Amino acid sequence: MRSFLQRLHFPFYWYMNPFIRAIARLGELCSRTVTRPQITAGWWMSVRMVFLLFLLSPVALHAQHFGGNPPSLKWRQINTDTVRIIFPAGLEMQGQRVANIVHYLNHNTRNSIGNRQQKVDIVLQNQTLESNGYVMLGPFRSEFYLSPPPSSLELGSLKWEEQLALHEYRHVLQNMNFRQGISKVFSILGGQLGQAAVTNIAVPNWFWEGDAVTMETALSHQGRGRLPAFFDGFRGLMLDQRNYSYMKIRNGSYRDYVPDHYELGYLMSVYGRNHYGQTFWRDVTTDAVRFRGVFYPLSQSIKRRTGQNITGFYNATMQEYESYWKENATRPEITPATPLQAPAKVVTNYRYVYNAGPGQWIALKSSYQRIPAFYLVDSTGKEELITRPGGGFDDFFSYRNGRILWTEARYDPRWIWKDYSVIKLYDRASGHTSTITHHTKYFSPDISSDGQYIVAAFTSPQQQYGLHVLNAHTGAITKALPNPENWYYTYPRFSANEQEVISPVRNAHGQMALIQQNISTGAVTFLTPFSFNVMGAPVLANDTAYFSGSWKDVNNIYALPLASKQLFQVTDRPNSALHAAIDPQQQQLVFSEFTAGGYKLYRAPLQAGRWLPVDTAANAHSAWLRPDLKEGEDVLTIAPHHDYPVKKYPLFSHPFNLHIWVPTFDDPDYSLTLYGNNILNTTSTAIGYTYNRNEGSSALGADFLFGGWFPYLTAGVDYTFDRSALTQNRRRLYWNELDWHGGIQVPLLFSSGKYGRSLSLASTYHYLKTFPQGFKFVDDGIQYLNNTLVFNNQRIKALQNIYSHFGQYLYLQYTHSIGNVPAEQFYGRFDLYLPGLFPNHSLVLQGAYQQRDTMFRYSFSDNFVYARGYNEPFYSRIYKLGANYHFPIAYPDWGFAQLLYLLRLRGNVFYDYSRAYDFRNQAYTTYASTGGELFFDTKVGNTIPFSFGVRFSHLLDQDPAGAARNRVDFILPLQQLFSY
Repeated sequence: MRSFLQRLHFPFYWYMNPFIRAIARLGELCSRTVTRPQITAGWWMSVRMVFLLFLLSPVALHAQHFGGNPPSLKWRQINTDTVRIIFPAGLEMQGQRVANIVHYLNHNTRNSIGNRQQKVDIVLQNQTLESNGYVMLGPFRSEFYLSPPPSSLELGSLKWEEQLALHEYRHVLQNMNFRQGISKVFSILGGQLGQAAVTNIAVPNWFWEGDAVTMETALSHQGRGRLPAFFDGFRGLMLDQRNYSYMKIRNGSYRDYVPDHYELGYLMSVYGRNHYGQTFWRDVTTDAVRFRGVFYPLSQSIKRRTGQNITGFYNATMQEYESYWKENATRPEITPATPLQAPAKVVTNYRYVYNAGPGQWIALKSSYQRIPAFYLVDSTGKEELITRPGGGFDDFFSYRNGRILWTEARYDPRWIWKDYSVIKLYDRASGHTSTITHHTKYFSPDISSDGQYIVAAFTSPQQQYGLHVLNAHTGAITKALPNPENWYYTYPRFSANEQEVISPVRNAHGQMALIQQNISTGAVTFLTPFSFNVMGAPVLANDTAYFSGSWKDVNNIYALPLASKQLFQVTDRPNSALHAAIDPQQQQLVFSEFTAGGYKLYRAPLQAGRWLPVDTAANAHSAWLRPDLKEGEDVLTIAPHHDYPVKKYPLFSHPFNLHIWVPTFDDPDYSLTLYGNNILNTTSTAIGYTYNRNEGSSALGADFLFGGWFPYLTAGVDYTFDRSALTQNRRRLYWNELDWHGGIQVPLLFSSGKYGRSLSLASTYHYLKTFPQGFKFVDDGIQYLNNTLVFNNQRIKALQNIYSHFGQYLYLQYTHSIGNVPAEQFYGRFDLYLPGLFPNHSLVLQGAYQQRDTMFRYSFSDNFVYARGYNEPFYSRIYKLGANYHFPIAYPDWGFAQLLYLLRLRGNVFYDYSRAYDFRNQAYTTYASTGGELFFDTKVGNTIPFSFGVRFSHLLDQDPAGAARNRVDFILPLQQLFSY
């Protein structure tokens, strides 16, 4: 009998329990560039969908860095009737600012969403360099990742905690006001994640994010709705005449570029507001979460108010915006440019480019099939691979005189919130890559022409920003430039004489300017005035700075001669340019422009005589990029500045915080469990009941995990009633069973470069006591230790890659008794991932071994991966070798009725060889099989990624449990439910 801990897979229940994984993903409304779509569905379909989510979802819960902050971090709180702001000591100013903005939003911006009230906790995280934020139910909280984004083109230049407050608190208001009708019923029955499951079924993810982007735009002088780059995706599809269906836009594609739900949501949100009023979406979403309508309640509500279902509404939205974009794209003054490469068959991006000599360019290239790499590209389009960078918080790089410079992410092994950004340098002459800094937080480095110095922007956990000049060999700081206004520097560059630094900066109001700062004196010269127009990375050539800017409806390349400080527009293109480089000898400009096939390189003559002067004080944006969303004034200028009381917030505050009831159906076990997490995500609790259908037994249990120290500490107890077994004389024996357990876990993260690496060690002590009813056990109690080691090393992969091209997974488990009852079991598994014959093919080799004692005084859980097609054999030791060759077959991008969308068909051919030792007969038995698997990668209800398949196994040896040599199995995420 498995312990309650084992039955619930606790403490890693969020990784293993399909119900938890599904609804927790639905409950997590993350402000990220890419998240998975949600469901738009009718009531009856929704009920069935809920159970599908409960039973079949393969989606993994993003665990939000459980226990990721060191205990030395001291927490403070501002606690009001509206919000509790929790932040590290030293960030009182940021905590007060967020509290004031949230209070203003709560009292003054509800008309378009509703007036329901609920207090929320907001945690400010300052140890990570990731720029992000999210709101989550289960428990109800929000987290702000305070490091600003290195680039301003995509997310804007507003002060980061202020933009997060505008965007994320809108999600808070959405969750408050969607708790009504059927949603409220499920919140009572299933807790906060029950509400999350139903509201995300009723309201698609594009509305959650589109409405939040609408509010950040309406309540500030900027927001993504005023940024040209935010519309590049849909504008690129329009320019390439790709008219994708609503279902494809909702579900994405492995084959084609599809804009994300932020862009889709904003366009549809604003279209609805402009044509049907400010409260249009409040009324539509109220109908949806109450499931007013038998099928597709959100679509039906839209149709009642507009005469169009959701597909027609989407088409009308696109038609209106495309009319704006076509008008801009068909102007006669568009700058002619020639593609540098032939069209690619797969989506490919060239995001940054530098001149490397006459007719030669260094670019960062990635695709849906290949991970990013630096390439040398010549004027004929020929490409040569140089080297591949590792993953980082920013993909920007710089190049000068044969040296490539970039940053990569590094992580504290134990405290996963605590990360770094180190500087890497590649020397083309030597072919050597070196790490210049360690345990630093740098972005956007540039190197001097002689290779002796580096200038880089930095950010600190205390939210202090600035520039450091470093020794390029040792990484030591040689100069810290003064920054009394605490501007946020982006993309600093050495001037031609290398006595100054040229850099865009962002001030406290969210405005940007291009400055020139003297390295010796720190004196600052403004090259452009502060404005809400955003700027990209500058490139200097002939004492002129070239950079991408947002003064027009699309981001174009601008030039600013440092002597005259007059801004000129260099290009006038139909879609946004990201970055540019100058070939001074051939007088050519090469720039990266977004298309439906990704960022492409274009070249054009560098004709300074045709540049247009720019009036930096004028707003040249069209009306659609200056929306009046009728939400009042700029909140960031009128929000009050109350001084709220600040108190300590202990690490162990509210340790149980129970928030969700979860039913689990894993035949023969049926469970109902109450789960909890504290707000800082350092504790997890599970209290539950389980019924075993085979035995008719019942179990009560509780488990607790604390992750705030090193290592994790676990403890729990289970009591099982009426366990039973049938004896040889057909007599049924009954007993009760008590299991006390506790242990430690050591999760370690060693990710760096192109590889994600983790190591987890755990040891759990169990004391199992039996209480027989009318008989006596030979062994009435057992003590045992369960020890595990899990190591995972995976090279990053591209979107279309099925598996990593190189990786290893190792799992070792040794369980043994302590005391007079002999029992032990050893299990080991090793998977090796290798590249196949083509970019998206994978060869996966597997090996597994298990040995257990022959006394059978006590049996431990069996996790062995047996040869496919065979039943479990009798053995004392067994091993298995397997080979799998995975490959894609087709990318249909097809679906029906908003119910199921087929993204990819893929296959696998396999061979398994296994030998088991039967100690009773003292003989080895071979079990070998071969066959194939067909998998379908789908989206269910436009929301849940769901892969299923069918397997054909041909048995090369006799199965002792059956005579059939050919077997067909259906492959589902939980288990094989059917077998023939």
